[in-house]
Amino acid sequence: MELNTFDLYLFGGTGDLSNRKLIPAMFRQETLGNIDDASQIIGIGSRDLSTEEYISMVNESLNKYYIDFEQQKDAWLKFAKRLQYIKLDINSNEDWKNINNVSDSVAVVYYLATPPNLYKKISSALNDNDLIKDNCRIVVEKPIGSDLETAKDINNSLSLGFKENQIYRIDHYLGKEAVQNLLALRFANTIFEKSWSSSAIDHIQITVAEDLGVEDRGGYYDETGALRDMVQNHLLQILCLIAMEPPVSIQSESVRDEKLKVLKSLAPFTSDNIAVNSVRAQYLEGISKGEAACSYLDEEGVNSKNHTETFVALKLEINNWRWSGVPFYLRTGKRMQSKSSEIVVRYKTVPHNIFSKGAHLEPDQLVLRIHPDEGIDLKLNTKRPGVSGYDLENLPLDLNLNEYHEIGHQDCYERLLLDVIKGNPSLFVRRDEIEASWKWIDNIINLWKSEDVPMEEYISGGWGPSNADLLIKRDFRAWKNGPSKK
Repeated sequence: MELNTFDLYLFGGTGDLSNRKLIPAMFRQETLGNIDDASQIIGIGSRDLSTEEYISMVNESLNKYYIDFEQQKDAWLKFAKRLQYIKLDINSNEDWKNINNVSDSVAVVYYLATPPNLYKKISSALNDNDLIKDNCRIVVEKPIGSDLETAKDINNSLSLGFKENQIYRIDHYLGKEAVQNLLALRFANTIFEKSWSSSAIDHIQITVAEDLGVEDRGGYYDETGALRDMVQNHLLQILCLIAMEPPVSIQSESVRDEKLKVLKSLAPFTSDNIAVNSVRAQYLEGISKGEAACSYLDEEGVNSKNHTETFVALKLEINNWRWSGVPFYLRTGKRMQSKSSEIVVRYKTVPHNIFSKGAHLEPDQLVLRIHPDEGIDLKLNTKRPGVSGYDLENLPLDLNLNEYHEIGHQDCYERLLLDVIKGNPSLFVRRDEIEASWKWIDNIINLWKSEDVPMEEYISGGWGPSNADLLIKRDFRAWKNGPSKK
């Protein structure tokens, strides 16, 4: 097996994302023997720590977040030798001189596990201090901006020193097993791709439901909302993978080219349909996970005068030949009844029922479970066993992806980090994708304001406001609520 050789610079190296996700992801690669001896991991932060103190902090984090860490003593001894720490005040020109001897012979990854408002400062300082070479890559988390204008501003600052093929805008949903398996399902199986269009599909639902509220992120969330926080990136990226045309190769720019075509084909909302085809809402107090939960407006850091949505439901259309006439229903919300992320592909009913009069044939249904129980359900009409005649029932063929996972299996951040190290950008978001999605989202936000679309309310622990049900019921359809499997 080819070993990965890299220098990983973790800006925000003492922060939550580094401790919970990034460092455990790299440590698992250590346990598998996939990291070359020459590789280094350099934590960068504002805290006044020595390298020894940083190593001790990483040890504590792995004890907390990595299963069976105590059984990996040999791997830890090797991993600890890779670790370094650099104290950095990003506003100090002198501190930037502490980052030196940047390699020009291995993959150099600058991972910005920092608040987005620091992206411009860090990328500009890297450029000003001649720390960007052809072998360097920069990784930034969402959100990339809060609208089209701010997204362009961030993208412009990243482009000062980095070429577009060196910029990796990460959306961790694209690293999830079930989301990546969507591409395999579509493009490795004739049975699906031949029927993956308006000729066979009635509609598609995408649901990303969270059972938690805003927790300690009230101040941040109040300036963002569900449309910007979830729809602009996670849900639209999933939509692109569902709706795109077959790319030339899975490891090429053609994946991102096809995703961009979908974004450009999204029918824009208008003043005539925005109130009918979109719902925004805030959660009220209620019962969540068996305990009393406060309303959104009572959360710490929330301004009661802000009209910030914690729930969004949309009906949208894609204006191209493949999807003409097929509605896509998207919804996401906080404080929902359960944490559940699913894609539901609902097929059309058969044109003629040849079985007994009154026999009800359910439409075929493909469900891709992203969370909590990753897998695929395909529900088909079959004859009920042991019964004479054709007594039909709708039964699932089930693939549970978790059955193939071992303890400490590769998670989404690990997959995407390895793609960065190997220089594979296909499942990262390109600049033109970001800007196309913001253009579409900005139109919704502006229409919500100009058309005074009401802010609905929903009880914590439910499945959203009644108008979200009405949005899909008008078309004689219904949401699939809750995970497929318990």
